[in-house]
Amino acid sequence: MKKLIALSLSTALLAVALVGCGGNNNTTSTSSAASSVASSTASSSVETSDAYNMSDIIAAVEAVNPIETSRAVDDNFISLDMLLTTDNIEKYEGKVSNDQADSALIVVVKAVPGKADAVKSEMEAYKTSISTGGLYAEFADKEAAAKDARIVAKGDYVVMVIANTKGADYTDIDKALDEALK
Repeated sequence: MKKLIALSLSTALLAVALVGCGGNNNTTSTSSAASSVASSTASSSVETSDAYNMSDIIAAVEAVNPIETSRAVDDNFISLDMLLTTDNIEKYEGKVSNDQADSALIVVVKAVPGKADAVKSEMEAYKTSISTGGLYAEFADKEAAAKDARIVAKGDYVVMVIANTKGADYTDIDKALDEALK
């Protein structure tokens, strides 16, 4: 009888552990640390509002910097590719090219209040790593586009844009960013 109870409890524990491993494929993601920050902020007496709609920023930039075969930026891209500290991020949204020969990237981060400079510094480090480290050695045009990437901070928002290798122009991207972040 004791073995049956132990087996039942072990099975139940395993089921609970497996349920906790589910994924999320939404284009908007929030880290668990950011969720707790957002929850504690929401419960405080101070009202917070989003100054910008991230989807609108992405749409404005993508109008002049199309990402033909895009995939959504997810937690793995943010923490493992870009090496951004998720504790500094309240929420984010973005698109990156899924075509190895294309450099297109648009990432919008709403930083935890007071952490925008830290996020911007980490984005600068990511820009340096992809534009000078030979990561794109076989794609010189992709490396050149990454070298000229734009990283713009406005309040708690930080936006990084890398032009596509299909002819996007940073002059148009700069105008789109200025307009979207008014």
